[in-house]
Amino acid sequence: MDDATCPFCPFSDPDSNFVAEHIEYCHPEHDTRPEVGPSHVPTDSPTLEPDQEESLPKYIDCPHGCGEIVEQTELSTHLDLHIAETVAFEDGPAPQAPLPDPASDAGYISDFDEHRMMKDLNKSSTGQRFLKEDMARAFPAKGNKTTSASSTAENTQATSKGVKRLGRAELGPYAHEKKMPSWLRRMLEKGANSSLTNKIAADGSLQKHETVENEATGIIPVLARLCEHDTSVQRAFLCSPEVRQISKMPREGGFCGYRNIQMLASYIIACRSPGYECFGESLPTILQLQDMIENAWDMGYNSVGRLETGGIRGTRKYIGTPEAQALFMSLGIRCEASSIAKTNETQAHDALFANIANYFRQVCSTDQEKKVLMTNLPPIYLQHQGHSLTIVGFEIRDNGRANLLVFDPMFKPPRAIDRLKGTRTVPPDPSRILKGYRRGSAYFQKYKLFEILKGNMRTSPNVIITGTPGVGKTVHCEQLAQDTGLRYLSINQVAKDRDCFETYDDELDTWVVDEDKLLDAIEDEVLQGGYLIDWHACDLFPKSWIDLVVVLRCPSTSIHYDRLSSRGYKETKLQENLDAEIFGVLLEEAREAFDEEIVVELNSEKDDDVENNCARIATWVDSWKSDQAGRTN
Repeated sequence: MDDATCPFCPFSDPDSNFVAEHIEYCHPEHDTRPEVGPSHVPTDSPTLEPDQEESLPKYIDCPHGCGEIVEQTELSTHLDLHIAETVAFEDGPAPQAPLPDPASDAGYISDFDEHRMMKDLNKSSTGQRFLKEDMARAFPAKGNKTTSASSTAENTQATSKGVKRLGRAELGPYAHEKKMPSWLRRMLEKGANSSLTNKIAADGSLQKHETVENEATGIIPVLARLCEHDTSVQRAFLCSPEVRQISKMPREGGFCGYRNIQMLASYIIACRSPGYECFGESLPTILQLQDMIENAWDMGYNSVGRLETGGIRGTRKYIGTPEAQALFMSLGIRCEASSIAKTNETQAHDALFANIANYFRQVCSTDQEKKVLMTNLPPIYLQHQGHSLTIVGFEIRDNGRANLLVFDPMFKPPRAIDRLKGTRTVPPDPSRILKGYRRGSAYFQKYKLFEILKGNMRTSPNVIITGTPGVGKTVHCEQLAQDTGLRYLSINQVAKDRDCFETYDDELDTWVVDEDKLLDAIEDEVLQGGYLIDWHACDLFPKSWIDLVVVLRCPSTSIHYDRLSSRGYKETKLQENLDAEIFGVLLEEAREAFDEEIVVELNSEKDDDVENNCARIATWVDSWKSDQAGRTN
């Protein structure tokens, strides 16, 4: 049966009642919505040429009264989601589902049918990374390096370093605002209303429980149950049930980026993931997050963002993936940022779907046939032009198409969700309740580029074995590979095999490595974890890639000299390496590049040093894996 369609716009839906609501809401006979007049531009905005003004997005106040300022082209979709936000149970009693066997209810399920998913999705390639081109906001692929954003018609204010100020196209209608209104600041300082209730804990004690008006817990288990009973869903995969759904407050405006950061932080706090102690027991406010981002820039993380935005503290400027990444990295919380764009073979939104499918595949086996799988994975920060979302799940529908399940900060949970929490009730039409959480091709195909930020979920650590030539890096790595099962990655061999050399140094009789090319060559592998990295220059690797740095030392100059002489080194090269070892150059570089608590110095002179060192490192690897397993179970 064909979908019902709107006679006034391209909107369509299988549910004719939903289309009728759309028409009544978005195309009323007597339209009382405000006309699209002058955009919301502060008086200190720079004057633009007519052709530049024409190319900028037009903003309009949401006629629903939510306080959001929406791009004119997105208004219809925005209002449709407000309709979904109000969904409650249809009249009539809902059937009761049989209670599951408590003995078989595992809570977390970590299985995945890769073949079936990729067949149904009909896409197998992941999104390619275009971190240095075609982006409105660029963010670094590696460590603290920064890249300038591509210019737009409005970007006319260049800094002395060549980084251009972004405008309304990237930062929203208040791109040139120096300070938000005082009433809004007071509202953000006060925060959402909260209440305290008494609950009986498992041990029988009475505990106080705080409920915050714009924070909802227990949503993901309800979504899992809805997917289970939706006959249009073939398979569904969801992240950790610990993630809170956080929506904006009335009249708050466009702080979606901050709300999405809060949702990621809610997972970190609840699961006691690395870095949770930075947040305490409550989520940071929007104003606190602004301070944290500014502090991250002070520390050198994506600091080009301050030049591009002119600073965000106390303003309503939009933030994006670079700011979210900078905040988490500054707190020592590992995360991986990437962009997904169209390729010759794949549309950008299809590549996005495949990327998210692969994300869930990493913790799911291939022999599980359960329809709905709830994992322990963290949510994903997703940015597209003008808005950001939090990805909490992935669906394959009966027509073979894919959906993302998202928490959109613009919208609060429907009333029906609240009624389902803590019950076994099955609604007569699960898909109607899920509408507000689903985003498919119709939504995403409008966008040419996506940015995502994922928490790092490595199950095996990456260990650098570094030191000057002749201290025994190779023999340690080979022994550790046997003892721990970690894979040996010789950077010298990678540079040769993948042509990562820049030039040849005749004086030192050695090739000079192109560091950017080298990092690009190994990035995808190393981010998966489980590598022993053999290289003398550890400071080129991003902090987020590495879990332990082992600096091997040979204090005896005579022993070290003999080892280097046996390699046939020229005198200049030999003396340079001896001097570097005597003065502890590589140890100092390691301590400057990485947190001191992960840098270990081990002697490597005697034969039994190798065995003892490897035993200590192997014990650490086992401990690291146990700690990770404990955090995710």
